[in-house]
Amino acid sequence: MLHPDVVALLTADTLLLLLAVRWPLARRFDDSDRGSGRVVRLPPFRRPSLPRALAFLSVAAAVSTAIVAVRHPRLDQAYHSLVADVLSAADGDPHLAAAYAHSLPPLVPAAVVGYLITVAVVLPATPGRRLMILAHAPVFLGMSVLAECCAALLATATGLPLGPVPLVALVLQSTLGYLLVYRLAFTTFRLPRPTPLPARRHRDWPDSAVLTLCLLAALALVGAAALVLLRQVAGHPLAGFLVLAGLRFSVFDVMLILLALVGLLGPRRSHRPANDRPAVEVIVPAYNEASVIERLLRSIDRAAAAYGGPVRVVLCDDGSTDGTRALAEAAVAAFTSATGEVIQGPHAGKARALNLALERCTAEFVYRVDADCALDPDAFARSVPRFLADPRVGVVGALTLPKEPYTTWIDRMRAMEQLFTYGFSLAALSTVDAVPCVPGTFCGFRREAAVELGGFVDGMFGEDAEFTCALARSGWRVVMDPHTVSYEDVPVKLGQLRVQRFRWGLGNLMNFARFTPFGRGAPGPRFWFQLPRAAGGRLLSPIHFFVLVLTVLHCTLQPLPRHNLARFAVVFLLAQLPALVPRICLVLYYRRARLLLWAPLWPAFAFLKRFFQLESLLACGVRPVRPPAGLRAPARADVLHAQPAGPAR
Repeated sequence: MLHPDVVALLTADTLLLLLAVRWPLARRFDDSDRGSGRVVRLPPFRRPSLPRALAFLSVAAAVSTAIVAVRHPRLDQAYHSLVADVLSAADGDPHLAAAYAHSLPPLVPAAVVGYLITVAVVLPATPGRRLMILAHAPVFLGMSVLAECCAALLATATGLPLGPVPLVALVLQSTLGYLLVYRLAFTTFRLPRPTPLPARRHRDWPDSAVLTLCLLAALALVGAAALVLLRQVAGHPLAGFLVLAGLRFSVFDVMLILLALVGLLGPRRSHRPANDRPAVEVIVPAYNEASVIERLLRSIDRAAAAYGGPVRVVLCDDGSTDGTRALAEAAVAAFTSATGEVIQGPHAGKARALNLALERCTAEFVYRVDADCALDPDAFARSVPRFLADPRVGVVGALTLPKEPYTTWIDRMRAMEQLFTYGFSLAALSTVDAVPCVPGTFCGFRREAAVELGGFVDGMFGEDAEFTCALARSGWRVVMDPHTVSYEDVPVKLGQLRVQRFRWGLGNLMNFARFTPFGRGAPGPRFWFQLPRAAGGRLLSPIHFFVLVLTVLHCTLQPLPRHNLARFAVVFLLAQLPALVPRICLVLYYRRARLLLWAPLWPAFAFLKRFFQLESLLACGVRPVRPPAGLRAPARADVLHAQPAGPAR
């Protein structure tokens, strides 16, 4: 029988903890950004540091070992006792509460606490900031216990069995984990202030409704698969957690499949123009691109021939010191289908070069192309109809692939990654206008939208994402068209991959801070779902390392005959299959079957990506502990009024 007073107290505690987490997410306290408007000016970031990242992993392993190896008291038993005591106080059945509590593996709370301790030790910060980082640990423990108890009380109140409750609790813990890492990032790092652009979006509710329904359906399908697998592991809590943790990553993939089906069942759109071939213009920023500029311009000319309409190229030479300009002028003079000109820029950065080229444009549709790219002959013919079919579409992206031939294992892994990301994931998300970033390597946009926005901006990582989200916030829809193909240079060495992922990791965090739904509203699924999910995934990535280490240590130090390290490894690998199947299907669909021969190297590629993302996280500037800006300003004003006036000057 439930005790109403205890349940009311638990509810009040939950609301207070959520309020303590929610307030910093509004981002009304940080004055790190000295820029104005859309321009961001932050203190310099630290460089990538291999010793710092290795120190993080070493401290993480030591902290995880201590969590598992400690015996007096055993931390997992202490957590079970806490959950059992709180639950028995609410429902009055201590035996049921104890049985339920012992079915919960406390790996998520242990991983989060270990992560917080490690960050506090490794991150270059003041003692006060380290203490503030550690203060998140009891907050999450309290939220985790309340989530476990609330899930069990909900099942008790509705008469449902407690078997599926750990699955519900894991979903709640994951959601709370996202909120906690947002709070940790926003209060710890120096980040851009929220965008000043107002939200001018309308008619978003159908997109939000479709995405919500697909997400709930994906949770139901993956949850059913989890219950089937849980019966096969004899109820061991650790094995059950491995099943749930493995399938958790499948929820997003299943949701994408459902969104793709919605797109296929929706209105059919032609990918080729009939008689309407409006003029398009192409802007190209170039700095010391002598080795690739001719290939790009020849590909644009071929695409113009296939398109059949007027195509004009404006290439801005951003102060090159090699033969870029001369080669570009010769290639433009040799055009047979397109026209163009080469203008000179002052070597003031890519954004300035793009804006100078944009000022020369008059066509309704403009394409931005990086100098190291190449276009498929049908690039314009397939993408222009997306603008013509819907006047709300402001940006069209493409399936971007590495240039062939492939020469290393890294560009092959990148090809597999791009096939899934641009050929499926972002294309499915564009069904509900949830694409967070269209890469600037190749994209089309409406000139009036870009001009109204003020063009492109420098001064922060993630300029492409900022441009995409800024246009979307102004009311324009974003579409990824996998039938439009472009090609780009990709990293072929580990050093190049490291630089790329370091920059992307910082850019993702900067853009999320810029367009956070907590501080500037959430107009559409892009802002309330995809941006938080992508940023949270990167912020939570180090916690997955703790889960893996804790699992291995638990299996090694406390093995059981039926649940040892080998058995857990098999269960975990089986749980990954739902995520692998769509990727394999996409490689086959795009006729890249030879890439599957390199698939065994994918785990190594995924580990390197996460390692480089960790480097970017540890390179962020750290805020000192001081009162919020709103409280400091009145204090400074009081001090100024109290000082005697100086001599007039």
